[in-house]
This record gives sequence, structure tokens and C-alpha cells, in this order.
Amino acid sequence: MAVLFLCSVSTEGVQAQTAEVNVGGSVARPYKINPSAMSAMKKVEVTVKDHDGKDHHYSGVSLYEVLTKAEAVPGNLLKGKTMAKYVLITAADNYQVVVAIPEFDPAFTDQVIVLADKEDGEALAANLGPYRLVVPGDKKPARSVMRVTSIEVLDARNLKR
Repeated sequence: MAVLFLCSVSTEGVQAQTAEVNVGGSVARPYKINPSAMSAMKKVEVTVKDHDGKDHHYSGVSLYEVLTKAEAVPGNLLKGKTMAKYVLITAADNYQVVVAIPEFDPAFTDQVIVLADKEDGEALAANLGPYRLVVPGDKKPARSVMRVTSIEVLDARNLKR
């Protein structure tokens, strides 16, 4: 019985390590974020007050870099029609939040929204990760999506009125 339990824990760890985030929607180059893709991207770090009321240090990659790699905004020029684009982030439990592209584009703000894979120097706990969206400027961490599974770029101009 103890061997069975150990195997179960080991399998769960492997699943967490191989999890992927689909990056797609209205982008030129959809792709998947996995540990290999994360390691190839520039790392960023932020400190935010979390649900527990304490400051936590998160590290990962900027949402801007994630969407730049996917070519979400042609020529990285956010103006005109591209101003109607937004990002829908979905969690494993189907919790969803929206972030407008200007909220993380360096041409509009100094805020860095992070797709984190580490908290306080350690891999995210299973109930938080393997990937978590961290929005440092928010007073409430409601857009801090845990267990991110997809990042989709959508266009508000396509919504039915």
C-alpha cells in the first residue's frame, strides 16, 4: 500500500512538470508554454501582496513577452484597430480574467504582468501552478489566476452587439 501511494505522488509531480499553457487566439504564431519554452525567455520578477496579506516574490516571464513571441500585435505597434484586442486568461478550473493589451505594453505602462512559475524562489505549489498570472498593480489579487491553462488574444470588434 505504501508503494502505491509513493507512485501516486510521483505521477502527480510528473504531470505538474509537463503541464502546458496554450497561447493562441488572434495571433500569428500560436504556441505552447512549457518548462523548456519558459527557460528560453527573459526572466522577470515582481513582489506583490498575496491572498494571505503577505508580500511574496514571483518570478517568470512577462505577459508582454509571451504575446510578442506569439505575434499578437503586428509589428508590435499597438494603435488603431489593435487597441480593441484583449487577453483572456483561463485556469484549470475554468476561472477566467481579462487583461487589456495596453495594461502590459511597455509603450503604455511600466507595469509588468507576469506569468510566474516560481514563488519565493521555489516552484509554485501544485494548487497554484505550474503557472500563475500575477498582476502587481491590482489592489485585490482577483486577476492573479492560478493554474493557468490558456492565454488567448481576442478582438472586441468581433463581439456581437
